[in-house]
Amino acid sequence: MRLNLLFKIIALFVFCVLAILAFAFLSEPVLSFADVAQADSLNHYIFWQLRLPRAVLAFAIGAALSVSGVSFQALLKNPLADPYILGVSGGAALGYVLGVVLGMPFFLLPVLAFVSSLACLILIYKLAQTDGVLSVTNLLLVGIVFNAFSFALILLINSVAHFGQAQQILYLLLGSLDPLPWSRLLLILVFLIFGFCFLWLRAKEMNILSLGDEDAFHLGVNVQREKILFFTVTSLLVGASVSLCGLIGFVGLIVPHLARLLIGADHRLVLPTSALLGGSLLLFCEFLAAHLIGFETLNTRLPVGAVTALIGAPLFVILLKRQVRS
Repeated sequence: MRLNLLFKIIALFVFCVLAILAFAFLSEPVLSFADVAQADSLNHYIFWQLRLPRAVLAFAIGAALSVSGVSFQALLKNPLADPYILGVSGGAALGYVLGVVLGMPFFLLPVLAFVSSLACLILIYKLAQTDGVLSVTNLLLVGIVFNAFSFALILLINSVAHFGQAQQILYLLLGSLDPLPWSRLLLILVFLIFGFCFLWLRAKEMNILSLGDEDAFHLGVNVQREKILFFTVTSLLVGASVSLCGLIGFVGLIVPHLARLLIGADHRLVLPTSALLGGSLLLFCEFLAAHLIGFETLNTRLPVGAVTALIGAPLFVILLKRQVRS
């Protein structure tokens, strides 16, 4: 049984590598190996400096959002938990926008987004509790209200920003994957890889916490400390993702469910499977975003956040109805 699950993960990993290469070669215009091999050609530059960074970025952000969804769903014991729906992404976006308007350097923007997302998560968590008990309904309602409040503040800040800053804020709200220089991309990948490794190395504790706070306490887990650690690292993933690509919803909601259907409920397997599935899903959505509208004739593209919303919103309604029935 274990070998079968391991084979699934390895096969999925190979598929993801092929998907990244396919995205880099088959986007418009289609490139060949001969084109890329010419060191001084325009196609060589397009592949290495535009296509491949965008493919790696899409995969990394999809993986980070999916892993964040796994963490939130396990810790909050809520299958509808997701950085976007809970309002944590909105909080990270608010911190990022403040950094942009204040003219902070690039390397500080993910830090500010992380601090803002963590602060908002703590606030939402506290507001959703009634007499110390966390209600799933309250959590969703508070998250939705906080998202609306964050958007209102962002639009208020946007109204006083200059044109360049306003364009940057618009991209943030729509959720867009623009290619980054390798230096910036590698800097953010450090944040994302650290966050994933931390969560995966503590997957055993995540399994125990998903049973409930009381059971976890009786099994010897320091519930309060572990929650603080998990929430902090998950907020780091969300903040880094939002600072790069803006608000991309529903990936962290849908993918963990697909991973559990494929691999089971053990978070030692769910986390890497979610990362691979989430990266592949966002890569696919980015490809659709570039080609869904007549790209060659209109010279335009959909923001990837719109594509994930078109796919994720109906699935969220289905999951919500199932949750209400149960």
